[in-house]
Amino acid sequence: MLSDTEFQAWCDRLQLSQQQRDWVNQIRTSPPVRKVKGSSRNVHGPYASKKMGRTIQFESHTVELPAIIQFYENDDSVLEYWDQPIKLTIKCSPQGKQATTIAHYPDFFVMKKNRCGFEEWKTEKKLDTLSKEQAYRYQNLEGKWVDIIVQEYIKSLGYYYSLRSDSEIDWVKYRNQKYLQPYKQGYLDQQYILDEQVEFHIKEIIINNPGINLTNLIKKAQNASIDDINTLMALEKVYVDLSAVALIEQDRVHLFRDQATAEAYITATHDYSEPVSSSVQIVDLKVGSSFLLDGKSVTIDHIGESKIILKGEQGIIRWTHAEFQQLVELGEISYLQTKEQTTLDEEGWQQYFIEASPKALEIANQRYQAIKPLLDGESYDSLDCNRPERTLREWKAKYRKAKQEHGVGLVGLIPQYKGNPTPRYSDEDLEFIDKVIEEHYETFKQKNAWQTYLILRDKWEESGLTSPIPSHTFYYERLKKRNSYKQTKRRMGSRAANSLLGPWLIKPTTPRHGDRPLEIVHIDHTQLDVQCVCPYSKKNLGRPWVTGMIDAYSRRILALYLTFDHPSYRSCMMAIRICVQRFGRFPEWIVVDNGKEFQSTYFETLLARFEASKKHRPKDVPKFSSIIERWFGSQNTEFINNLRGNTQIMKHVRLVKKENNPKNLAVWNLEELYDYLAFGYAYGVYDRSEHPALEGMSPQQAFESRLAKTGHRPHQYIKYDEQFKILTLPTNNKGTAKVIPGKGVRINYQDYWSDEFYSVENQSVPVRYDPLDYGIAYAYVNNHWVKCLSNYYMKFQGYSEKAVEIASTVCKRKQQRYNQSQYVGAKEIVDLLNNAEEHEEIMLQIRRDQSAKLVYNLIEGTLSSAVLNSGDIKQPSAPKTKEIEETILDREEEILQPSLSREINLDNIKPFADGDLW
Repeated sequence: MLSDTEFQAWCDRLQLSQQQRDWVNQIRTSPPVRKVKGSSRNVHGPYASKKMGRTIQFESHTVELPAIIQFYENDDSVLEYWDQPIKLTIKCSPQGKQATTIAHYPDFFVMKKNRCGFEEWKTEKKLDTLSKEQAYRYQNLEGKWVDIIVQEYIKSLGYYYSLRSDSEIDWVKYRNQKYLQPYKQGYLDQQYILDEQVEFHIKEIIINNPGINLTNLIKKAQNASIDDINTLMALEKVYVDLSAVALIEQDRVHLFRDQATAEAYITATHDYSEPVSSSVQIVDLKVGSSFLLDGKSVTIDHIGESKIILKGEQGIIRWTHAEFQQLVELGEISYLQTKEQTTLDEEGWQQYFIEASPKALEIANQRYQAIKPLLDGESYDSLDCNRPERTLREWKAKYRKAKQEHGVGLVGLIPQYKGNPTPRYSDEDLEFIDKVIEEHYETFKQKNAWQTYLILRDKWEESGLTSPIPSHTFYYERLKKRNSYKQTKRRMGSRAANSLLGPWLIKPTTPRHGDRPLEIVHIDHTQLDVQCVCPYSKKNLGRPWVTGMIDAYSRRILALYLTFDHPSYRSCMMAIRICVQRFGRFPEWIVVDNGKEFQSTYFETLLARFEASKKHRPKDVPKFSSIIERWFGSQNTEFINNLRGNTQIMKHVRLVKKENNPKNLAVWNLEELYDYLAFGYAYGVYDRSEHPALEGMSPQQAFESRLAKTGHRPHQYIKYDEQFKILTLPTNNKGTAKVIPGKGVRINYQDYWSDEFYSVENQSVPVRYDPLDYGIAYAYVNNHWVKCLSNYYMKFQGYSEKAVEIASTVCKRKQQRYNQSQYVGAKEIVDLLNNAEEHEEIMLQIRRDQSAKLVYNLIEGTLSSAVLNSGDIKQPSAPKTKEIEETILDREEEILQPSLSREINLDNIKPFADGDLW
């Protein structure tokens, strides 16, 4: 972002008027005028912008998000860009239409080196629709979309306005930019450290081998890692065409010393361009085309991205595009048939197969087997067939005719059943039927088909239509032909219909699950189907909630957390903590649903602080997070449903009796369940089992092999220590608290004190509090975090924020009953907590917190991915001794953190600033 001095210099250079400067400054200092929300299928969220130092909203991850990364974040000519900058109210009188008022929210205000203005992004499909519906406003002029009314209005204010579409996005380049971004921009102000000798060695290999592919470069540069090469590409110290091919396809990635060398090399060799296009210029390649090779006919059977497969008397022949092109140029292959002589377009003959019934295709195959000897040159007399010769001749003639017209003779053998081709009902009749279906069948009343057919009969007679009343069979067929998604949505709502939506695809060049581990992760919660008991009193505490974090690429479970509390920011905090503890990395993208805990200021600020971005999946569409939803199902069927006290029987409540009630059968406490579920199943059995989506690999193998191929990114490692845990704690509404002499800081109506407050009295300092222990808080004093204790520490110690919240509610309820003051102080809450036995609600929460504390101690004391990454599957056991823990930690550092010197020093990370998040 520009400093105040740089901003004034920029305004002077563009010669902006004072009014324009004030308007631009207002945009820069004001929050977005609206918060974006995704539509039925849009994935939206905040993007943690390194250039802007804050989060930027995107309304769709297929339009605005790629635009942010490709055209703003990685474009040096863009100085600043601001999302949802202003609301424009434009009054206009389009020709031939009534005067109207347009409310327009531009997506971005863009400040470039030589100009500034507003930009709006839409899909090409949406613009086509708008140009038909609002031709007076949206038009395509010489291949460029314009919004005439808005553009004229913005131009009158002295800014430019650009209407842009997703057709401008280079998807391969976008994918590569995301891949290299951590190396180019660094992470938390720390860059990847590249050894000078390694850099010189890599450059020397590339200079001596222009156009070397990435695979061979890795083999030749034995002392270099893929991280070193990625850094050179990201910093443009070597040249690679980011628009040519995805960097993950290392065999096809070619590297050069610089761009000039690359262009000269390509011009000289012609080998770096796409082989398909160069071959097509010489010979018309098409499946089914025939050629003459050594006097014998060969036919193209398949055309791939790099190879061509031909079939002939010689058998199957495989050539690369370059080899095939060379044989054509040498004249060793010549045309036998051209495209015009062989086939119609593929869709022509394929349509016959689409329309034909399975029975018709079966008959066609039988006919082909009968005439195959004749096609091979045998005579009719030699055939051992009970078919009349006249019939065989007819089939043979049809086969040859279809072969000549369509290139596929079997089409001619498909039986064509004769009938009256004239439809029985006119278009008006069909519209009448469809209207009855829409008004009576496709409604939330969910009338059955027969009842709506009776309505159709009555209305048909009343309308006086001359056509005969449709039969119920015809009516049922008409119902089935209608759009299943729209029909289900109208009858049962969007949640039921969403299962009929198509797959979630961004673009063919953008994998939906990312290119590497920890690029995209999913977080979600679900309530386990098992009853748990208190480890001390053995009383039933109910069903716990599990929070899971799964890596989208490898399907590996990164974190698992159990608690009795409903999903909240506390569950999210623990999941992120566990992920950093196990793998030393913070995820780059987190996909979540629309739960309140994921939209909290705490969660969004935490992600922004660690430069992670978030995507909200559309409402009521769980298939957008099908990975973690599917794992929750597997977890139940493979593990939970086999435990004593599982709640499967509760699906059939009428079968439940005292002896089979899960509440009476419960024996698991939360700590034991977490030990077996997390360490035994999720991090053990599941982690090492072959996954059907990973081509025979286990999640652990896919995770580790992909990291080795794409880079460990050691400059992104985060040390899991007290400093990191403080940074993950929540704060109050303001983020700061004033140090009151003699009292300290007040957080959530409680006073906390530290001796270091004497040096910052009457100053506001950043604060944090521990939601798992209400007696402790932290304050940022003299450039470091200090621990603060509550004035009632001995009483509050061990009580969670949830328990204190319930106690406060009970106190208010009690005082309301006796018409007392509504104010509840710390003393009243402490007294109530000490006498919690009288209040079942509080006691239940305290027992649940005690169980959660045991789980927390288990996580902090025994969690180690090193054990899970080596040796046999870990079985849950008692806490390990100090000696074993030291061995585990040594092994963990060896596996996960090959360069501990590159760990991020969290002492340098300042507390959350107001500008981190709008």
